[in-house]
Amino acid sequence: MALPVSNLRTIITSGTNEANVNADGHLETYSPSEVITENSTATPLSGDAVFPGSSIDVLQYAVLQLNTYSDVASATDGLSIQFSSDGTNWDHTDVYTVPAATGKVYSFQPAAQYMKVVYTNGVAGQSVFRLQVIGCHTNIKPSSHRVGDAIVDEDDAELVMSVIKAKKDGDGFDNLTATADGNLKVANVEDGLSIAKGDVQGATFIHKFGAAPDFDVADGFVNVTDLAEDGAVWEAMQYTYSATADIDYIVAEDNGDTQSVEVQGLDTNYALVTQTKTLSGNTPVALDTALIRVFRVKNNNSTDFANHVFTYVSAGTTVTAGVPQDGAKVRAVVHGDNNQTEMAIYTVPLGKTAYMRSWYASTAGAKRDSTHTIKVLSRPFGGVFQLKHKANINVSGTSYIHHQYVEPEVFAAKTDIAILMDTDIDIAGVAAGFDIVLVDD
Repeated sequence: MALPVSNLRTIITSGTNEANVNADGHLETYSPSEVITENSTATPLSGDAVFPGSSIDVLQYAVLQLNTYSDVASATDGLSIQFSSDGTNWDHTDVYTVPAATGKVYSFQPAAQYMKVVYTNGVAGQSVFRLQVIGCHTNIKPSSHRVGDAIVDEDDAELVMSVIKAKKDGDGFDNLTATADGNLKVANVEDGLSIAKGDVQGATFIHKFGAAPDFDVADGFVNVTDLAEDGAVWEAMQYTYSATADIDYIVAEDNGDTQSVEVQGLDTNYALVTQTKTLSGNTPVALDTALIRVFRVKNNNSTDFANHVFTYVSAGTTVTAGVPQDGAKVRAVVHGDNNQTEMAIYTVPLGKTAYMRSWYASTAGAKRDSTHTIKVLSRPFGGVFQLKHKANINVSGTSYIHHQYVEPEVFAAKTDIAILMDTDIDIAGVAAGFDIVLVDD
C-alpha cells in the first residue's frame, strides 16, 4: 500500500537534513556539478609560462569537463590533462594545442584516481586567459560540435569501436569486414569490379566475344563465331546447337599440338562444367564429360597452338589429319594464333539468371563501303529464337557500335543467347560480343 506523502517525509528525514518530495510523491534528487579550483585559473601567463594544476582525487566524479580561452595560442600540445593511480606517477596524458581567441571545451572520464591540468603558454604573453575544470557527479552530454563547422585535429572527440553485423539472405548474421587497405569492405552489386573480384556473393561476370572472319552476301545472317570461315571444310555460317549431350571429342589440326586445353560448357542437365584435356595432335581425345553446349575453349599451356583445334560431335563425323569434315558437327574451333575461341554465343547455366549489361558489334578491318545488320537473339528453353535488339552499321573503313542497357536484359537458365550479322558485300569480317552478370537463383 502506498504511504501518504507526510508519512514518506517522516521516514526519509534524518537529523537536521530532510529530503524533498514533490507534489506527486516522488523523491527529488540533487547532485550539482562543482568547479575544481585546484585546476582552474583566470590569471594570464607570460610567454612560455606554465600553469601547474594540483593533483586532486576525482573518484567522486562521473565526468570532468574543461573549458579554456586565451587571446594567444598555447604551446604545441600545451594543454595537458594528466591522470595517476597514486598521485606521483602520471601514466596517462591527453594533450591538445589550444588555438588563439577560440573557446574550446573538452570532456573526459576519470582514467585514474588522481587528476591534474598543466597548461603551457606559447611564446607571446597572454592578456586574457580563462581555464576552468568542472567535476560532474552524473553523466553529461559530451562537448557539442555544429554540423557545419570544420573539424580540426584539436577538437574533442569520442573514440568509438564497433563490430557491425549484417543479416544475410536467409538465416544468420555476418560481421562486416575491412579490405587489406583498411577500408570498409562493401560489395556493390552494380560495380563490375566488385563482381569480378568475387566480392559479390553468388554473382559472376562473363565477357563473351566473337568474330566471323570471312563470309559473303549469299550466307545471309551468320553467327558471329570463328566457324564462319568461308572456304574451310569445317565452316558453319549458321551455328548448330546440340539437342543432347553429344559434344564429346577434341582434336588438333597440327600433329605437334599436345598442349593442355580447358573446355567450358554445359552437361546434359545444363550444369556448368569446366574440364581440362591434353591434346594428342591429330588423334582425337575424348572429353571426360560429354556436353550439350560448349562456349569457350582455350590454351592452358605456355606454347601457342600451331593450327586449329576443334571441339566436335564424334558420332557420324570423319576426322582427316585432325580436321572434322562436317562443319555441322563442329561446336567450337580455336584459331592457332588466338589460343582461344571467339564465340558470340552463350547458354545460361542451370541455377543461374543472366543479366546482359551491354553488347557491341563492329566490322573487322573492312577496306570498302559496306553495310551490316546486327541481331541480338535469345531462345528460352524449349522455345524459338526471339529478336532482342537490332541495329545497323554503315561502314566506310571500320565502324563500331556499343549498346549499354539502362536496365539489363534478363535471361533465365538454359536460355541460348547469340549475335548474328549479315553483309551487303562479299569477303566480310565482323566482330561482336556482350557482357553479362550471372546471379545464382
